[in-house]
Amino acid sequence: MPLMKKQPQELCDSYRAEGLWTDRLPTDFLETAVERSPDKIAVVDDRFDPITYADLAKEVSRLAAALQANGIGRGDKFIIALPNWQHVTIFMLALGYLGAVSVHMPIAGREHEFGGVLKVSNAKGIVVAGEFRGFSFVEMIDGIVDDFPSLTTRISVGSKQDDPGWTRYDRLLAEAPSDAPQAGEPVTPSDLMFLLFTSGSSGEPKGVMHSSNTLGAMNAGIVPIYDLGPDDVIFTAAPLGFSGGLVHGVRLALFLGSTVVLLESWNADRALELMAREGAAYCILTPTLLRDLLASPLFPDFADQLSLRVILCGGAYVPGDLLRLARNKLPSTLTSVIWGMTEGIGSGCAPDTPKEKLVTTDGRPFLGTQLKVLREDDGEAPAGEEGALVMRGPQRFLGYFDRPDLDEELFLEGGWFRTGDIAAIDAEGYLKITGRQKEIIIRGGANISVAEIEAKLVGDPRIEQIAIIDVPDKRLGERLCACVVPKNGHGKLTLEDITEIANSQGLAKYKWPEYLEIMDALPLSPAGKIKRPALREFVLSRIGSRDAAHG
Repeated sequence: MPLMKKQPQELCDSYRAEGLWTDRLPTDFLETAVERSPDKIAVVDDRFDPITYADLAKEVSRLAAALQANGIGRGDKFIIALPNWQHVTIFMLALGYLGAVSVHMPIAGREHEFGGVLKVSNAKGIVVAGEFRGFSFVEMIDGIVDDFPSLTTRISVGSKQDDPGWTRYDRLLAEAPSDAPQAGEPVTPSDLMFLLFTSGSSGEPKGVMHSSNTLGAMNAGIVPIYDLGPDDVIFTAAPLGFSGGLVHGVRLALFLGSTVVLLESWNADRALELMAREGAAYCILTPTLLRDLLASPLFPDFADQLSLRVILCGGAYVPGDLLRLARNKLPSTLTSVIWGMTEGIGSGCAPDTPKEKLVTTDGRPFLGTQLKVLREDDGEAPAGEEGALVMRGPQRFLGYFDRPDLDEELFLEGGWFRTGDIAAIDAEGYLKITGRQKEIIIRGGANISVAEIEAKLVGDPRIEQIAIIDVPDKRLGERLCACVVPKNGHGKLTLEDITEIANSQGLAKYKWPEYLEIMDALPLSPAGKIKRPALREFVLSRIGSRDAAHG
C-alpha cells in the first residue's frame, strides 16, 4: 500500500462537519440516483445511445462481475483510456465496486506516455478504444505490452474483430459469470481509489493519488457557490482522462444525480448544438475551447437557445479580454476563471464577485480551500506581495504514488502543499496567478514539460543542442518552438525533421514542436545554463520580423 500524506485530524473533522467530505463512495451516489430517478438519463454521448441511471447501474454491476472473474480486485490498478464515452463512467463505477484503483489517462498519449504510466502504476488491466480517429490503440499497446507483464487484462471498446490477447467489451459483458460481483473486502471513502497523472518539469509522469472524499470535495466545494442541483445538465468537452473533465463532468453529474452530456471530439459548432438541445447549465472549458465557441459562425443562431448559467474557464492562462468577450456575448452566464491542478482545486469567481475582479483575478478560494503566499524564507507574505503559492483543503490529494521524494519536497507542516505557482493575494482575498516556478508550457490546457521534450529530441545525431520555449498563440495559449544548434553538416534541419524525431520517440502529437529556429549558439549563463528569457525574447523578435516581412 503506498504511503499517503494525511491531513491534520482537526482539519479532517472540520471537513466532515462542513459536508465537504461526504464519506460516500461513487457507487453510493449511483445507488442514490437510481432510487431517486431510475429513468433519468445519466449519460449522453456522441457514439452510443443515452443510458438511464437504472440501466447504468445494471451494466456497472455486470461489468464488475466480469472484471472480478478476470482477476481484478481490491487495490489493483486499472487504466481507463477512452474518448468521452459513457464507458468511462461505467468502468470507473465497476472498479469502485471491486475496490480497484481507476487510473485515468487522456487518449492523446502514445507509446511514450502509456509506457510511463504503465511503468509507474504497474497496472493489471486496461481499457481502450479499439480504434479511434484512424489510430489503433490495440496495436500501440501490443507494441509495448511485453515490457509490462503485470498487464494481464486488456479490453477494447468498439472493436469489430477479436484481437489476440484482448477481450471485446461486448463479449466481456456477455461472458460475465453473474449480474453482480461477489462481496469482497470493503473500501472506505478515505482509501486510494483514483490515480491521475500529471507531468512535472522533469517530464516524468507523476501519479496523483485521490480518495473518494478528496475528489468528491472538488464537487462539494463548488456546488453551493453555483447553486447546482440534480436538474442541472452538465456539459463536458474536456477530455475525461484529465482531472478537469473527470471531476467537472462525470463525477459532478454523479455527485448531483444529474445528466452529463459528453462531446467526443472538440467541435465548437457541435458543442453549441448539444448544449442548446440538452439544456446544459454548467460546463468547464479551456481558454482555447471558449474562444472557439464564441467565434463559431453558428454562435448567433444558438446564443438565445443556451441555458448556460456557469462556464468555468481554466487549464491555462485566461486573458481578461476573453472573459470580457464572454460576458458581452453571454450576459446571462457567469463566466469565471477556475484555478486548480490535478492535486486539488482551487479558486474561482462567484455570482456576486465584482465585475472588475471577474476579469482581473483568479477568484477566491472554493469552500474549505485555504491559500497563502510564501516568501523565500517560507514566511507568509503580506497582501499584494508576490511569492510561492501553497494550498490546503478537503480536495488536496493524498500524495504522489510511490514518490516519497516528491512528497518530502512539496508538502509542508499542517497539510500545506507547494503548488509551484507564483501568485499574489490581495486584501480582499482574491488570488492572481502570475507565473510558474518551473519550466512548463501549457498548450490548449495540457501541461507539457520542457525537459521531457528536450530529452527526447537531443539524442538525435543531427542535434548538438536544443531548447524548447513557448510561443504565444491566441487560440491555444502557447505553442512549442524548438531552438536547435545543429551538429556540423546538418544546418538544413527542417521542422518536418524535428516532428519525425518526436514521432519516432513516441511523443504524443500535442507535444511536437510547431516552430523551429536554427541557432548558431544558445545563450548561456556563466554557470552554463540556458538563459531562457533572453532566448525567448530573441526568438519572438525573429518570428515577429518574419511575420512583418510576409505581411
